[in-house]
Amino acid sequence: MKEKSREEFLECIKENTGIIHKVTEIYADTREDREDLYQEILYQSWKSYPSFRQESKFSTWLYRISLNTALVFRRKDTGLPHSQLIESVYNHPDHSYNYSQSVNELITAMKTLSKVDRMIITLYLEGYTYQEIGNMAGISKENTGVKIFRIKNQLSKILK
Repeated sequence: MKEKSREEFLECIKENTGIIHKVTEIYADTREDREDLYQEILYQSWKSYPSFRQESKFSTWLYRISLNTALVFRRKDTGLPHSQLIESVYNHPDHSYNYSQSVNELITAMKTLSKVDRMIITLYLEGYTYQEIGNMAGISKENTGVKIFRIKNQLSKILK
């Protein structure tokens, strides 16, 4: 990949690193698993970047890559090699995120959901439309609305 493309990719990732952090918090339980998942998302994003056609916002594309990676992620004992690309983003000063107690409680409650339901509610909480969520999840807009209603009820019961 050309140096310019590499720099564009790194800049886009740095601007949207919160997306990766949110997904890793919701889909991984331990710090080590979050770090591994973070690296895997970066790797998959980098690998897929040449096919990014800019038909959607970079953040939407990154969410799709991040969530798909999280859905199939299996922690590997060997992990990924630490490439210069992964290190340059992962060691960025904005990497550490501290969440409030209520956000931590919500994340804990979300971890009880199925992986697909976690994906749907994460996108909903990020402000994506039912149509956009449905497109990413491969379901209809109407089914998305029903699922969100049920997920919200389930989370309300857990958080009470």
